[in-house]
Amino acid sequence: MKQILTALIIFFIFNQGISQQLMSFHDLEAVTIGGDSISLSQYAGKKLLVVNTASYCGYTHQFNDLEALYLQYGGAGFEIIGFPCNDFGAQDPGSDSTIFDFCTGNYNVTFQMMSRISIKTGDTSAVYKWLQRANLNGVADAAVTWNFNKFLIDAEGNWAGYYDSPVAPADSAIVNWINEGSSVGFSNVNNEETQVWYAQNTIHINNSNAVNDSQFKLFSISGQEISINNGSSSAELIPNNSLQAGIYILQQIQKDKQVSHRFAVIQ
Repeated sequence: MKQILTALIIFFIFNQGISQQLMSFHDLEAVTIGGDSISLSQYAGKKLLVVNTASYCGYTHQFNDLEALYLQYGGAGFEIIGFPCNDFGAQDPGSDSTIFDFCTGNYNVTFQMMSRISIKTGDTSAVYKWLQRANLNGVADAAVTWNFNKFLIDAEGNWAGYYDSPVAPADSAIVNWINEGSSVGFSNVNNEETQVWYAQNTIHINNSNAVNDSQFKLFSISGQEISINNGSSSAELIPNNSLQAGIYILQQIQKDKQVSHRFAVIQ
Protein backbone atom coordinates (compact mmCIF):
# COMPACT_ATOMS: atom_id res chain seq x y z
CA MET A 1 0.00 0.00 0.00
CA LYS A 2 2.82 2.39 0.86
CA GLN A 3 4.46 1.72 -2.53
CA ILE A 4 1.17 2.34 -4.35
CA LEU A 5 0.65 5.59 -2.44
CA THR A 6 4.19 6.72 -3.24
CA ALA A 7 3.68 5.91 -6.93
CA LEU A 8 0.43 7.87 -6.99
CA ILE A 9 2.12 10.88 -5.37
CA ILE A 10 4.98 10.77 -7.91
CA PHE A 11 2.47 10.44 -10.77
CA PHE A 12 0.49 13.41 -9.45
CA ILE A 13 3.60 15.59 -9.07
CA PHE A 14 4.86 14.58 -12.52
CA ASN A 15 1.58 15.44 -14.19
CA GLN A 16 1.31 18.68 -12.27
CA GLY A 17 4.78 19.61 -13.55
CA ILE A 18 3.77 18.95 -17.15
CA SER A 19 0.54 20.92 -16.84
CA GLN A 20 2.41 23.83 -15.32
CA GLN A 21 5.12 23.80 -17.96
CA LEU A 22 3.19 23.84 -21.23
CA MET A 23 1.25 27.05 -21.65
CA SER A 24 0.09 29.58 -24.18
CA PHE A 25 1.71 32.96 -24.75
CA HIS A 26 -1.62 34.35 -23.59
CA ASP A 27 -1.07 32.81 -20.14
CA LEU A 28 1.89 35.13 -19.52
CA GLU A 29 2.09 38.63 -18.06
CA ALA A 30 4.45 41.53 -18.72
CA VAL A 31 5.04 45.15 -17.75
CA THR A 32 4.69 47.94 -20.28
CA ILE A 33 7.36 50.61 -20.69
CA GLY A 34 4.98 52.92 -18.85
CA GLY A 35 4.98 50.61 -15.81
CA ASP A 36 1.58 48.92 -16.19
CA SER A 37 1.28 45.17 -15.61
CA ILE A 38 -0.77 43.51 -18.33
CA SER A 39 -1.94 40.04 -19.22
CA LEU A 40 -0.82 39.00 -22.67
CA SER A 41 -4.25 37.42 -23.09
CA GLN A 42 -5.32 40.87 -24.30
CA TYR A 43 -3.68 39.91 -27.60
CA ALA A 44 -5.86 36.82 -28.09
CA GLY A 45 -7.13 36.71 -31.65
CA LYS A 46 -4.14 38.65 -33.02
CA LYS A 47 -0.89 37.51 -34.57
CA LEU A 48 2.18 38.93 -32.85
CA LEU A 49 5.77 39.73 -33.71
CA VAL A 50 7.81 39.86 -30.48
CA VAL A 51 11.27 41.43 -30.72
CA ASN A 52 14.07 42.21 -28.25
CA THR A 53 15.30 45.72 -28.99
CA ALA A 54 18.32 47.88 -28.23
CA SER A 55 18.96 51.59 -28.71
CA TYR A 56 22.63 51.47 -29.74
CA CYS A 57 22.99 48.39 -31.91
CA GLY A 58 23.93 47.85 -35.53
CA TYR A 59 20.37 46.61 -36.02
CA THR A 60 18.68 49.56 -34.27
CA HIS A 61 17.66 50.87 -37.69
CA GLN A 62 15.18 47.99 -37.75
CA PHE A 63 12.93 50.18 -35.59
CA ASN A 64 12.13 51.93 -38.88
CA ASP A 65 11.19 48.64 -40.53
CA LEU A 66 9.20 47.45 -37.53
CA GLU A 67 7.21 50.68 -37.41
CA ALA A 68 6.56 50.52 -41.16
CA LEU A 69 5.35 46.92 -40.78
CA TYR A 70 3.12 47.97 -37.90
CA LEU A 71 1.65 50.92 -39.79
CA GLN A 72 0.84 48.66 -42.74
CA TYR A 73 -0.54 45.61 -40.92
CA GLY A 74 -1.12 46.61 -37.30
CA GLY A 75 -4.63 46.76 -35.91
CA ALA A 76 -7.37 44.17 -35.54
CA GLY A 77 -5.28 41.17 -36.61
CA PHE A 78 -1.61 41.94 -35.95
CA GLU A 79 0.53 43.62 -33.29
CA ILE A 80 4.22 44.13 -32.55
CA ILE A 81 5.63 43.99 -29.02
CA GLY A 82 9.14 45.27 -28.30
CA PHE A 83 11.12 44.19 -25.25
CA PRO A 84 14.21 46.36 -24.60
CA CYS A 85 17.18 44.37 -23.32
CA ASN A 86 20.73 45.32 -22.32
CA ASP A 87 22.16 41.78 -22.28
CA PHE A 88 23.71 41.79 -25.76
CA GLY A 89 26.65 44.15 -25.98
CA ALA A 90 25.23 46.42 -23.24
CA GLN A 91 23.51 48.40 -26.00
CA ASP A 92 20.39 49.50 -24.13
CA PRO A 93 21.62 50.82 -20.75
CA GLY A 94 19.01 53.53 -20.22
CA SER A 95 15.94 53.63 -18.02
CA ASP A 96 12.51 52.79 -19.40
CA SER A 97 11.70 56.46 -19.82
CA THR A 98 15.00 57.08 -21.65
CA ILE A 99 14.35 54.12 -23.96
CA PHE A 100 10.81 55.30 -24.65
CA ASP A 101 12.00 58.81 -25.51
CA PHE A 102 14.67 57.34 -27.81
CA CYS A 103 12.24 55.09 -29.68
CA THR A 104 9.52 57.67 -30.12
CA GLY A 105 11.85 60.61 -30.71
CA ASN A 106 14.13 58.97 -33.26
CA TYR A 107 11.92 56.34 -34.91
CA ASN A 108 8.35 57.50 -34.17
CA VAL A 109 7.58 54.10 -32.66
CA THR A 110 3.87 53.59 -32.01
CA PHE A 111 3.76 49.81 -31.42
CA GLN A 112 3.78 48.51 -27.84
CA MET A 113 7.12 48.75 -26.05
CA MET A 114 7.57 46.93 -22.76
CA SER A 115 9.72 47.50 -19.70
CA ARG A 116 13.36 46.46 -20.10
CA ILE A 117 13.95 42.78 -19.36
CA SER A 118 16.76 40.25 -18.96
CA ILE A 119 17.19 37.36 -21.38
CA LYS A 120 20.69 35.89 -20.86
CA THR A 121 21.03 36.34 -17.10
CA GLY A 122 19.62 34.22 -14.30
CA ASP A 123 16.50 36.36 -13.98
CA THR A 124 15.33 35.76 -17.56
CA SER A 125 11.82 37.11 -17.98
CA ALA A 126 8.98 34.59 -18.06
CA VAL A 127 8.11 35.71 -21.59
CA TYR A 128 11.58 34.92 -22.91
CA LYS A 129 11.81 31.64 -21.05
CA TRP A 130 8.63 30.64 -22.88
CA LEU A 131 9.83 31.92 -26.25
CA GLN A 132 13.15 30.05 -26.07
CA ARG A 133 12.18 26.70 -24.52
CA ALA A 134 10.26 23.90 -26.19
CA ASN A 135 9.34 22.39 -22.82
CA LEU A 136 7.37 25.59 -22.12
CA ASN A 137 6.03 26.60 -25.55
CA GLY A 138 5.49 23.04 -26.77
CA VAL A 139 7.07 23.62 -30.19
CA ALA A 140 10.75 24.54 -30.41
CA ASP A 141 13.94 25.63 -28.67
CA ALA A 142 15.25 28.89 -30.11
CA ALA A 143 17.91 30.74 -28.16
CA VAL A 144 18.11 34.50 -28.60
CA THR A 145 21.56 35.24 -29.99
CA TRP A 146 21.59 39.04 -30.25
CA ASN A 147 19.41 42.13 -30.36
CA PHE A 148 16.42 42.21 -32.74
CA ASN A 149 15.67 38.50 -32.79
CA LYS A 150 12.05 38.03 -33.84
CA PHE A 151 9.44 35.55 -32.64
CA LEU A 152 6.03 35.00 -34.21
CA ILE A 153 2.96 34.09 -32.14
CA ASP A 154 -0.27 33.01 -33.80
CA ALA A 155 -3.75 34.26 -32.91
CA GLU A 156 -4.27 31.37 -30.46
CA GLY A 157 -1.09 32.18 -28.54
CA ASN A 158 1.02 29.39 -30.03
CA TRP A 159 4.73 29.70 -30.86
CA ALA A 160 4.80 30.09 -34.64
CA GLY A 161 8.32 31.05 -35.71
CA TYR A 162 11.74 32.51 -35.01
CA TYR A 163 13.99 34.79 -37.09
CA ASP A 164 17.38 36.08 -36.04
CA SER A 165 18.81 39.58 -36.27
CA PRO A 166 19.76 39.81 -39.98
CA VAL A 167 16.25 38.90 -41.11
CA ALA A 168 14.35 42.12 -41.89
CA PRO A 169 10.96 42.63 -40.23
CA ALA A 170 9.41 42.92 -43.70
CA ASP A 171 11.04 39.70 -44.96
CA SER A 172 8.67 37.91 -47.33
CA ALA A 173 8.35 34.92 -45.00
CA ILE A 174 7.07 37.14 -42.18
CA VAL A 175 4.78 39.19 -44.42
CA ASN A 176 3.36 36.03 -46.01
CA TRP A 177 2.63 34.66 -42.55
CA ILE A 178 0.81 37.87 -41.57
CA ASN A 179 -1.23 37.96 -44.76
CA GLU A 180 -1.97 34.32 -45.40
CA GLY A 181 -2.08 32.76 -41.99
CA SER A 182 0.41 30.21 -43.26
CA SER A 183 2.69 28.13 -41.11
CA VAL A 184 6.19 29.56 -40.92
CA GLY A 185 9.58 28.26 -39.89
CA PHE A 186 12.57 29.89 -38.33
CA SER A 187 15.77 31.15 -39.84
CA ASN A 188 18.35 28.51 -40.53
CA VAL A 189 20.94 28.13 -37.79
CA ASN A 190 23.69 27.08 -40.19
CA ASN A 191 23.16 29.61 -42.97
CA GLU A 192 21.72 33.02 -42.07
CA GLU A 193 21.21 34.01 -45.71
CA THR A 194 18.71 31.23 -46.46
CA GLN A 195 15.31 30.88 -44.80
CA VAL A 196 12.88 28.00 -45.19
CA TRP A 197 9.16 28.00 -44.42
CA TYR A 198 6.07 25.92 -45.11
CA ALA A 199 2.79 27.24 -46.56
CA GLN A 200 -0.05 25.66 -48.56
CA ASN A 201 1.64 22.24 -48.49
CA THR A 202 4.77 23.69 -50.09
CA ILE A 203 8.25 24.13 -48.64
CA HIS A 204 9.61 27.51 -49.75
CA ILE A 205 13.27 28.57 -49.89
CA ASN A 206 13.75 32.33 -50.05
CA ASN A 207 17.17 32.29 -51.75
CA SER A 208 16.77 30.65 -55.18
CA ASN A 209 20.46 31.18 -55.97
CA ALA A 210 21.38 29.04 -52.98
CA VAL A 211 19.55 25.97 -54.30
CA ASN A 212 21.25 25.67 -57.70
CA ASP A 213 22.54 22.14 -58.32
CA SER A 214 21.14 20.99 -55.00
CA GLN A 215 19.41 17.82 -53.91
CA PHE A 216 17.08 17.82 -50.91
CA LYS A 217 15.97 15.34 -48.29
CA LEU A 218 13.31 16.05 -45.68
CA PHE A 219 13.31 14.53 -42.20
CA SER A 220 11.08 14.78 -39.16
CA ILE A 221 12.73 15.86 -35.92
CA SER A 222 12.84 12.17 -34.95
CA GLY A 223 14.88 11.35 -38.09
CA GLN A 224 12.20 9.77 -40.27
CA GLU A 225 12.65 10.62 -43.95
CA ILE A 226 9.64 12.18 -45.68
CA SER A 227 9.10 11.93 -49.44
CA ILE A 228 9.19 15.25 -51.33
CA ASN A 229 8.89 16.31 -54.97
CA ASN A 230 10.11 19.34 -56.89
CA GLY A 231 7.67 22.24 -57.12
CA SER A 232 7.03 24.73 -59.90
CA SER A 233 10.40 26.38 -59.26
CA SER A 234 13.78 25.30 -57.92
CA ALA A 235 12.99 27.10 -54.65
CA GLU A 236 9.85 25.04 -53.94
CA LEU A 237 9.45 21.48 -52.68
CA ILE A 238 6.18 19.61 -52.18
CA PRO A 239 5.81 16.82 -49.59
CA ASN A 240 3.78 13.80 -50.74
CA ASN A 241 1.53 14.34 -47.72
CA SER A 242 0.67 17.48 -45.75
CA LEU A 243 3.09 18.08 -42.90
CA GLN A 244 1.74 17.83 -39.38
CA ALA A 245 2.64 20.32 -36.64
CA GLY A 246 6.23 19.91 -35.52
CA ILE A 247 9.90 20.59 -36.30
CA TYR A 248 11.42 19.43 -39.59
CA ILE A 249 14.93 19.33 -41.05
CA LEU A 250 15.50 19.99 -44.75
CA GLN A 251 18.87 18.58 -45.78
CA GLN A 252 20.45 20.37 -48.76
CA ILE A 253 23.15 18.41 -50.55
CA GLN A 254 25.51 20.11 -52.99
CA LYS A 255 28.68 18.92 -54.67
CA ASP A 256 31.04 20.31 -52.06
CA LYS A 257 28.88 20.75 -48.97
CA GLN A 258 25.81 19.76 -47.03
CA VAL A 259 23.59 22.18 -45.10
CA SER A 260 20.61 21.49 -42.85
CA HIS A 261 17.70 23.94 -42.56
CA ARG A 262 15.27 23.66 -39.64
CA PHE A 263 11.71 24.91 -39.84
CA ALA A 264 8.55 24.62 -37.76
CA VAL A 265 5.02 23.85 -38.85
CA ILE A 266 2.12 25.20 -36.79
CA GLN A 267 -1.46 24.14 -37.41
